[in-house]
Amino acid sequence: MGTNKGNYYKRKTKAYFEADGYVSEYLEKLQHIFTKGRVIYIKRDLLGADGLAVNDTEFILWNSIANKGDVASHIKRFKEFPNPSFIKRYIVYWEARAREPELIDVDVDFVE
Repeated sequence: MGTNKGNYYKRKTKAYFEADGYVSEYLEKLQHIFTKGRVIYIKRDLLGADGLAVNDTEFILWNSIANKGDVASHIKRFKEFPNPSFIKRYIVYWEARAREPELIDVDVDFVE
């Protein structure tokens, strides 16, 4: 997924959760690496997620994708981090021109 397309679906996912009554934020850390007289910027997702959504009963970590072939790599990233049972983890799949995404529950649909 290209950067612009990825940002588009991240914004769309954030708006989707906010419209459903959640507070939603991105989980990215921007690192500056100085090398050979120049600065390189690297974005890293915290906890393997693009963002979080929270309300008074749920805490959700989410990754947004536009290509269903990317599901396995996102699940692998999620599984690198410990996860308390009260935190839900979703892959949010957006089909082209869809108004609503498909939510794939990492811990229910892909139990090891």
